[in-house]
Amino acid sequence: MIRKQLIVLAGGVPAVVVVVFVCQHAAQLFARVALPADNTASRLVYVAHWLILPGLTLLAGIAGAARRGFYADAIDGTRMPAHHGLEINLRYNQNTLEQTVLAAIAWMALGSVLAHDHLVLIPAMAFLFAFGRIAFWIGYRLHPLARAFGMVLTALPTLAAYGWLLWHQWIARGA
Repeated sequence: MIRKQLIVLAGGVPAVVVVVFVCQHAAQLFARVALPADNTASRLVYVAHWLILPGLTLLAGIAGAARRGFYADAIDGTRMPAHHGLEINLRYNQNTLEQTVLAAIAWMALGSVLAHDHLVLIPAMAFLFAFGRIAFWIGYRLHPLARAFGMVLTALPTLAAYGWLLWHQWIARGA
């Protein structure tokens, strides 16, 4: 058991480093991204625009499952298909849907309360999400333990957003 945990840790730690680097350098990495006007409606439209990347990762997974589900060994539509690759696609889709919903909620909330110059974190999180989903899917297809890097890239920014939002909304404000 400890061997598997070390393998997951070996995938997760580099992802933490990548997330921290991207978030700390978001202003430089995404300097060409135009920030929205500083009003709530523009901020929320800006966030919705960046949600296209999580949406595309889900669309890619659905397309992959649909393509794979057309083959004879999986065309009957059972939840436990005979082909392991289709089962991985279905699991990827379920997890991506979960991650997308969590990210959308967090990003919309962040979009309404972040300092205007910190809104560059939204495209940073969008690219981390997309890259993380790709790494998760590839890793999962190689071996279930190899999905850790992609999972951390996807989930850590969202978890950090929820943590910051909780701190900002209730603890720091004394609400």
